[in-house]
Amino acid sequence: MNKNLFLILTTLFVLSCSTLFPQDSNPGVQTNPPRTENTPTGSIPRELIGFIEVRLHPKDGDLNEMLASEAEKAAAAGLLPVVEFDADWCPPCQAIKKYLEAKNELMLKAYDGMYIIKLDVDEWGWENGKVENFTVEAIPVYFKLDEQGEPTGEFIDGGAWDEDIPENIAPVMDSFFHGG
Repeated sequence: MNKNLFLILTTLFVLSCSTLFPQDSNPGVQTNPPRTENTPTGSIPRELIGFIEVRLHPKDGDLNEMLASEAEKAAAAGLLPVVEFDADWCPPCQAIKKYLEAKNELMLKAYDGMYIIKLDVDEWGWENGKVENFTVEAIPVYFKLDEQGEPTGEFIDGGAWDEDIPENIAPVMDSFFHGG
């Protein structure tokens, strides 16, 4: 076989594979339910928007700069940016994660339209009730952000509900997230 023809065919094969089987370019981002990222949010039916979760780490840079960047992404996707402080050892955090992964209908409805920016309190250094510029007295705690990534002053923590079950958590979170 001609060497040039072989190179052309190999190149075409590689390009067709990357087009037909795209790789996840940002595995730290979870979108629920899955959607096509290059589809403008305005053309997606409201009931299919879902929510996005991202986790930030101190090694990735300055928190304020990262929050501003994530808030921009949230605005572009038509979602509300919210910071969530959590920890692996936190029972309410574990329960919320479990119910969202199980696609609990109440929880998915509550989280619909949110862009959740997750920060682990242990990783970010939880000292004297502070993590960076946030006061964190209990976890999980959620802070609404404006479009510049600054806290709006609105927050809620895991003390806002009783037992860690969707029937208790979802209505409280839905009201906080959606102003109901």
